[in-house]
Amino acid sequence: MRSLLSLICLALCLHACGGNTSVALYIEWGSCDFDRERWANADRIGRGCMMASFLEKHPPAGMPVVELKLWLGEPSTYADFEDPAYLVAQAAGNGGAAREQLLVFRTDRQTGRVIETLLRSPR
Repeated sequence: MRSLLSLICLALCLHACGGNTSVALYIEWGSCDFDRERWANADRIGRGCMMASFLEKHPPAGMPVVELKLWLGEPSTYADFEDPAYLVAQAAGNGGAAREQLLVFRTDRQTGRVIETLLRSPR
C-alpha cells in the first residue's frame, strides 16, 4: 500500500511539474501495450488504455501527420478544424461512466508535423 501511495504521489508530481507524464498516464488510463491492429479494432476505452504506450513508443513531437495516421488510422474528428483527434476514454471506476477525452495532435500548418499532444474535453 505504501509503495502504491508513493507511486501515485510521484505521478501527480510529474504531472503538476509538466515533466514526463507517461507514468501518470499509465496510472490514470491503463497500461495496455500499443499495437496498431488492436488500436484499429479497439473501442474508446481500449484506445485509452493503449494511449500512454503509444506516446512512449512513438513520440509524436515532430512526426508528420501522414505517419501519425499510419499508426492510428483516420482520426475520430478534427480539433480546431485541422488537428487530428482520437476519442479515448478512461475505464469507469466504481460503476461510474467512462471519462471521454480527445487525444489531440496539434500540428504546424506549414510543415504538417505534430507540435503538441494534449487531452481535452470532446465538447
